[in-house]
Amino acid sequence: MPRPHEDLQRHTSTDHRAGGTIVALTPDSWWAIEVAHVAAARAVAQIASYETLIEKARASATNAREAMVLRSRDDRRVIALLRLDGHESFRHLASAWDDHHLVAEGRAIAESRSLALYRLSTTAGDPFIDPASTDAYAFERVARSGERVRAVAALLAGAPGFRGTSFFGTDDDRASAIVYRFTHAEEIEAFRATPEAQGALGAVGGPGEALYPVYAVRTFDKI
Repeated sequence: MPRPHEDLQRHTSTDHRAGGTIVALTPDSWWAIEVAHVAAARAVAQIASYETLIEKARASATNAREAMVLRSRDDRRVIALLRLDGHESFRHLASAWDDHHLVAEGRAIAESRSLALYRLSTTAGDPFIDPASTDAYAFERVARSGERVRAVAALLAGAPGFRGTSFFGTDDDRASAIVYRFTHAEEIEAFRATPEAQGALGAVGGPGEALYPVYAVRTFDKI
């Protein structure tokens, strides 16, 4: 049996077990997404922090549902996605997470982080997050409207190795997030390098934009 991780900042015992169930991403659902930039040596600590925060949110008035924690292949990014009921739930979550981060500042786990509320607008293929899968996943955030980003769905259908994708957009429609699922990581890179994908999404690595090859560390099914 795994030993529980002791979160000394909150004095709660959280059993941090990798894995979890398959999580289906469905259109019109609301998601809080936070991306933390960390030193590679602190990735495990950031994952543990998010697991504790998610478990607390699921047991609180925030009324959180499914969730997942993703870790970039280079160990420099940890991404938390948590399904909520909407704006009011997000307000409660943001307040709780801000408080937690302020208390934990002395540990300096994250170099920077960004939390925003997104609506999952469109999916294509099999929009599932499966921590047991050997498929390749990637998370991308772009400064593009949802309409422009959703146009990529038609391009993905014929892309080699494509398995599934989910498109999220912010309320102000100024930014979008994409979760890709392909058979191999190289196929994601190849698709993203095509002129058609760059025309819709812009070049990889533009200001405020990033593409991270990731894998699912932990998922939480709906309560």
